[in-house]
Amino acid sequence: MDPGLDQAFRYLEALLLGREGRPGLSLAQLERLMGYPSKGEGPLSLTLPPRPELKGVNAVRFHYYPKDPQVQLIVEVEDREGERHIRHFRWDGRTWVTPEGLKGELRATAETPGVLELEGTYYLGFNREEAQVLSRAIRQGEAPGAKYLLCPQCGAHTYYAPGVRAEGVACPRCGNPTLLFKTLSLPERKDPLEELLEEQRALRRAIEALAAYLKRKLGP
Repeated sequence: MDPGLDQAFRYLEALLLGREGRPGLSLAQLERLMGYPSKGEGPLSLTLPPRPELKGVNAVRFHYYPKDPQVQLIVEVEDREGERHIRHFRWDGRTWVTPEGLKGELRATAETPGVLELEGTYYLGFNREEAQVLSRAIRQGEAPGAKYLLCPQCGAHTYYAPGVRAEGVACPRCGNPTLLFKTLSLPERKDPLEELLEEQRALRRAIEALAAYLKRKLGP
């Protein structure tokens, strides 16, 4: 296990949940730390300043979603290899708890390597810019053939880059180790000329039906 990552998580556990009689970070304290609402209605992000407990990782970031009733705080720890370890929390009125089906334990655990999360979809083996480009292409229906892993347990999609060995990868959302290999396919598009001919035939049928109706009503 990465000792620097482990140390960072121990610090975060003490910061958020408290330790040895010292209370953890309250919602009001987090809001002051994030600058809410003076810096806007959110989402808001903050990189924690350097300190000895965090010297073994590249960065620790807080992402605050004040309007989200399910996930209000996302903690992102970037280790020395550039991998991001994501934890999800919501405030239950007394302390920070983990929403059902998400990951919130404040300790270093085995992570799926090189996974990025964008808008609820995961990308394995892509840098952030590549993942954003692929995400946009998927939304616009321009990524046929893209390979992804589907979690039958929580429905998460994990797209993986060419050359990535996806066998044995667990779901980054719920940890399910049994994922389904899928290929993104798009509905088959008809030839534009054939579509035009079909429209013309449909129009002709409609005109013929209208003429027959008028003939019945008005006579020959």
